[in-house]
Amino acid sequence: MTSTNSENLALQYTQLTEQEDDYVDQLVTCNKLILDALDIIAKRAGVLHMETVKQAAYHLHSMEQDLNRKLFKVRLEKSILANQMSQST
Repeated sequence: MTSTNSENLALQYTQLTEQEDDYVDQLVTCNKLILDALDIIAKRAGVLHMETVKQAAYHLHSMEQDLNRKLFKVRLEKSILANQMSQST
């Protein structure tokens, strides 16, 4: 492989690493929000509209699942790129 191709692979890998870090940060935040929501439900369920509470919790959970899917895809792409990079040396 040419130097330019190796540089391109390295750039792609760096970009994927930044995406991975961003998804991890988003997941941490989402998980904190889920835990906070569950805590609020446990403490205040009697004074809250339960159907709205459930819908909000489901939306947070759906968001968490979506972020996990995106994170998996990025990590898969990084693994493929790492293999390509190791074969180019």
